[in-house]
Amino acid sequence: MICFDTNIIIYIAKATLGEDIIGDEPIICPSIVYIEALGYPSIKSIEEQRIRDLLATLTTIPLTDNIIQGAIKLRQFKKMSLGDSIVAATALENNSQLWTVNAGDFEHIDSLDILNPLQN
Repeated sequence: MICFDTNIIIYIAKATLGEDIIGDEPIICPSIVYIEALGYPSIKSIEEQRIRDLLATLTTIPLTDNIIQGAIKLRQFKKMSLGDSIVAATALENNSQLWTVNAGDFEHIDSLDILNPLQN
């Protein structure tokens, strides 16, 4: 299973990454990714629609107690953004590989399997 970070959604919407990277493996999306992907300033309407269309094809993972506790532990271990801690905790809770362009933001989490699709 694959967990998309916000930047993957945005890169697909802007065609920096092709939708062909989405294969047959199930893809999950932490609920916070919706807020981050659709809530950035100066989003163009065509990008917003592409993001909404893409998100509609993914399985959304809501913020659960286990994910909250995981995010807390990650933030206690090392300073990281709230969004990144929720994304990482979601990937860990669901035994998923995290796809992100910002692998450096997560490399301190030894148990997290990370892939940067721009480097493959």
